[in-house]
Parts: sequence; C-alpha cells; structure tokens
Amino acid sequence: MDPVRLTEELVSFDTTSDRSNEALCAHLARLLEPLGAELHLQRKPSQPELCNLLARFGPDTPGGLCFSGHTDTVPWDDSMRATTRPERDGELLYGRGTCDMKGAIAAMVCAAAEAATGPLRRPVWLAFTFEEEVGCHGIKLIEHTSAVAPRLVIVGEPTGLRPVAVHKGYVTGRFAFRGTPCHASDPDRGASAILAAARATDALYALAERWKGEGGEAELGLAPPWTTLNVGRLEGGEARNVVAESAALEMEFRPLPALDPDRLLREAVQAVHQATETVDGVLYRFEDPDAAGPFRTDPGAPLVRWLVEKTGLEPGSVPYYTEAPVWNRMGATTCICGPGEIAQAHRVDEYVAVSALGEARSLYRAAIEEFCR
Repeated sequence: MDPVRLTEELVSFDTTSDRSNEALCAHLARLLEPLGAELHLQRKPSQPELCNLLARFGPDTPGGLCFSGHTDTVPWDDSMRATTRPERDGELLYGRGTCDMKGAIAAMVCAAAEAATGPLRRPVWLAFTFEEEVGCHGIKLIEHTSAVAPRLVIVGEPTGLRPVAVHKGYVTGRFAFRGTPCHASDPDRGASAILAAARATDALYALAERWKGEGGEAELGLAPPWTTLNVGRLEGGEARNVVAESAALEMEFRPLPALDPDRLLREAVQAVHQATETVDGVLYRFEDPDAAGPFRTDPGAPLVRWLVEKTGLEPGSVPYYTEAPVWNRMGATTCICGPGEIAQAHRVDEYVAVSALGEARSLYRAAIEEFCR
C-alpha cells in the first residue's frame, strides 16, 4: 500500500469540518477489513453523518499503541491550489489535507497494513476522528465512551517528524453587548454597544500585554513564551446613522501549561466588565465558553525517547492545539509526531513532501515492531 497514492485518495473526499466524513471512513474501512482489522464506526449522536473510525489489529486487550489523526479539514475553494483535486509537482503533493492531516493518516494505515502480516503481542489501534478543527468533538466522544484504551499514542499532526511533548491550552468565548439605539444625529440619547465592545477590545489587548510579563520558562522552546490573546471577530450595529443596539466580540487565548486557565478567564471577564461600565446604559453577557487544558508529556517517557532515537531530533513544542491532551487524560502516554510542517497547512497551497510520507510510514511501522510485536 502506497502512502502517497492513499493520501491522494483521501484528499479527494471533501471532509471540511461542516460536511460528512462518512464516505472517507467507509473507504478506509474497505481497505482495512480484508487485512483482519476489527472495525467500529462511532457516530456523533446529533449528526450521524459525522463519525470516528476505530480499527484494531491484534489482541482485544487494553494497552498497545494507537495512531491518532483527524479526518476533517479547514475550508477551501476552487481558486486555491489546495482543493480536493490532489496535484503532484515534483517532490511536493498539493491538496487540502495533504499536510493536515490526511498524509499522516495514510502513513498510519500503510504502516498498520504492513504490520498486520504477522502476530502481535499487543493491539495496534487506528483512531480517526471528526471535527477536530472546530473543537475536537470526535476525540471527546471517544473519551466520553471509553471506546479505546491504549497505553501509548502517536498523534500525527505535522511536526516535521520531530517528537513534540508540549503545547498550550486554549480558552474561547463570546461577549455580547446590548445598548439603546437612537438616531445618530443625537448619539447621547442612546447607549452604543459598539463603543462598549471597542473599549472591551482595548481592555483585552491591554491584558494581553500584561500577560507577556507572566511568560516564565519557555518549556521545550514553546513560542511565544507567554499566554497569547486575540480578538478574532468584532461585529455590531445596523446602519451608519443608528447608534448600535447590539455588538459582540469573540476572543481566544492560549495559556502556558504552567498557568491556570480559569484564573486567566476571570481576569478577561473582569477586564471586559470594567470597560463596559465606562459606557452608561450598556450591558453585556459572556457566552459560549470553551476551554481545553494544555498538553505535556514527560520528555523522558520511553515513547518520547524512542522517537528521539529513531528520528535523531530532540523533543520540542508546537504553538497550535491538538487532540493529544485528551489521550493523556484517558491515561495514555502521548507524543505528537507527523509528516509535514504546520506552516504548510491551512493555506491556499497546502502541501506535503512526498518523501515525508514514506518516512512517516517507516517510523510508524518501526513503532509497531518496538511496542506491539
């Protein structure tokens, strides 16, 4: 089984996060079942067209090694080079998901297919999830149902095949402001929700500057070495000649592993509260909070040290969020290690090097031999 060809096949399925991934999972199931894999399709209760594909080779026992990847991608359109029509250009393979992370899934499947030719002392799992890009909903379903219980997990996010043992957490939320509308010719008769949202935005960015001073130790080169905050959306108003009755901002911050996300969230809410109080007649509410803890695996853990030995690369960190901390919460020792670089993902010309897919397959196959044979 060729990881490059399989990557091309997987890219041809449009699995943008708001669309079904069922056809892609069915395609993988058709490849894995003849090889002796035990398969389970785990559907999202509220949207059964979205599903996790869980496959097991070897004994039906706890423990073993799991290869983890998400099947969904960020959006694309036909003006891009990264679409569902994969394109080879010399050493590079272009297409949506080639790097993040259908290429890694293809390498995992190929490695497991090769390993299936002989007996295994411990199980080899494949866990391919839905909606990672919009909240890690697939892996949370696995956690909630305890459908898989591996001892070791390799998450195939793009790291240049460097073992990654640390990344930040994230906290998101929306502040909705409500004021009193009036004609813009006499704005003092109303209360502008946009003004309150603007002052709240300024307050949040001032808080972000203060958090830079709480950087502490840059664990495994974690960059930037402080908690970051971003207001990614700001909206409000109905017309230029009406004082805005409503406005909203959406923020996200990514706390360092050593800091308490709940404490930081309280500081953010307090900053917005104080800013809103400066605009008479405007109220606010905090909506849709979502939070996930940071990821950290001991760099001295046997899985991490083995990957260091095989790749020749010391353990590091990444600035983005992954499913890895959920696996750790389930009791596994987890390391992130996948083909491609994050700078190649989420862009109009997403790509992965063809050679990286072969290297990933070889590394994953060696991991099976080391931990499961």
